[in-house]
Parts: sequence; structure tokens; C-alpha cells
Amino acid sequence: MPMMPLEDLEKALENNRSILKTSQQQMRENFVKEAFEYAAPWLVNYDSPTQDAIQAHLNINMLIPLINLKGGQANFEKPETLNVQTRMELMRNIAEKSVFMDQLSAHNHVHTAIAMSFVLVVLLALVLL
Repeated sequence: MPMMPLEDLEKALENNRSILKTSQQQMRENFVKEAFEYAAPWLVNYDSPTQDAIQAHLNINMLIPLINLKGGQANFEKPETLNVQTRMELMRNIAEKSVFMDQLSAHNHVHTAIAMSFVLVVLLALVLL
């Protein structure tokens, strides 16, 4: 890898960052299956996105110093400075929280609209009677 041209190292860095984003999305989709679609445990695959994310995280930790050593300009993003275990826990927590936030916001708007409509109908009925 040290013999690779700078452009290839930079492409590899972007590719590994893309793998992390894809892994995050897969974790999110798996959590939706697990928590809301009640998928069978053997259908929920956290292992592949987790392993992909671990490897991408480790690759990034090697690529950034190599890019800078070859005269390029690469910087660590905040989550890339964490150790691997903390990063994986963070990715899993983000996936879970984003799913819950989406579910809560979707349900709250519908329930609020129905409740307000019901209250308005009841008030109109009381006023007109």
C-alpha cells in the first residue's frame, strides 16, 4: 500500500468512507426489520455491516497517515478518531435512535391530526346542539 500513487490512496479513503455510510444505512434497515417488522432473527444481519464498518474504520486509520506522508492533505473526521468498539457502538445507537425518531414523528403527526379532528367535531356538535 505505501507504493500506491497518491490518487489511489485518496480514492481508497473515499471508498472506505462510503462503506461506512452504507454500513450505517444497513444497520438502520436491519433495526427496522428487527424492531418494527418483527423479522425472524436469522433474517436480520448485523454481522456483515458491522464487519464492513470495522474494516473500513481500520483502513481509514492507515490511509490518512499514508496520504499525508505522500504529500496529500487528508484529515480525520470526528468519528474516525474513536476506537473501533466505540465507533461500532455509536453507529448502532445512531441507527436505533434515527429509526425511533422517524417512527415517533410519523405516528405523532397522524395521531395528533386525528385527535384534533375528533375534538373539533365534538365541540362543533356541542355548540350546534
